[in-house]
Amino acid sequence: MAGHSGQGPIPVWPPSVWWGDADSVRRLGHWQQQREAEGLPRITHVCNTAANAVPLPVEQRVEQVSYLDLEMLDAPDMQPGTGLWACSIRDLRFAVTFVEAAVASGGVVLVNCFAGHNRSGATLLAWLLLHRDASGSSLGFTPEGALRHLRSMEPHALNNERLKDCALAVADADVSAGPMRMTAGHAQECWVIQVPQRSSARSKAPLEVQEEAEESDLLMPLF
Repeated sequence: MAGHSGQGPIPVWPPSVWWGDADSVRRLGHWQQQREAEGLPRITHVCNTAANAVPLPVEQRVEQVSYLDLEMLDAPDMQPGTGLWACSIRDLRFAVTFVEAAVASGGVVLVNCFAGHNRSGATLLAWLLLHRDASGSSLGFTPEGALRHLRSMEPHALNNERLKDCALAVADADVSAGPMRMTAGHAQECWVIQVPQRSSARSKAPLEVQEEAEESDLLMPLF
């Protein structure tokens, strides 16, 4: 497959999990009509990992679709142990939990970022490694196999090595913590569907790396 080039959502794990770029989510209404014409299920959930680059005003949001908006950064120079690294780990956990809960509830989820390469790719890489079905069985991917699977659809997937490492760190940490499959109802208590706008007073306060790291540490394992 040639990757994202204005062709709409592409299947990662059909019929439940799809991958997109900015166009896929901004014109979701158009793609929903196209999917219906092709006999494909409608998208029920959108995980917009790049709400800072792909803001979605009300008129671009589709009715009866649940949205998660995260402001992840595609930062190739971020280092482990920094606040940016901790925030990326945190956001990936929120994103994977959202995707897993959507799938568990029988939904059809679209994961997007701006270009459909790194932020969405990192989310999908972690999900492919962490997903468990009702019997507790995994999809059987190794990290290398999951990456090959994504790059077979999008050749430029995860060209940001740091975000790839973040995704693998999320998968490693939550697998080693032991199986804990979240139900959809449980997971819905753990995310914010739309990130609220920060108050001006708070935005002026400097961020402390230690506080961000502690916030990340408080997140429970996903599965």
